Amino acid sequence: MADIPVLAMVKREMQRRRITVSELSRVLKINTSSVSGMLKSPSFQVQRLVELSEIMNYNFFREIAAHLPYTDPVYVSESKQSEVDELKSRLKELEMENNILRKTLKDLVSR
Repeated sequence: MADIPVLAMVKREMQRRRITVSELSRVLKINTSSVSGMLKSPSFQVQRLVELSEIMNYNFFREIAAHLPYTDPVYVSESKQSEVDELKSRLKELEMENNILRKTLKDLVSR
């Protein structure tokens, strides 16, 4: 799989928004040399990328996802919803069957 240019994305957004290294270091509350080193590193920590997304009001994760060859994930709540609906339907059927059996039993006892 090809490398995703995360560093290039961050630098592009910094340029587009005219954010300097010193401004970024002030907002991140780390020294300028650390920010400079971070901008030379080929990878980012996820939490740092979250912080940069918030600072620049830009969703780097969405852009990264666009580079991935995978389909959208099926969320647990979506995949389980059909199972829950089937179980609710089956429960209704069993309740109806139960009511019919009770009525039949009551009719037999009253004879």
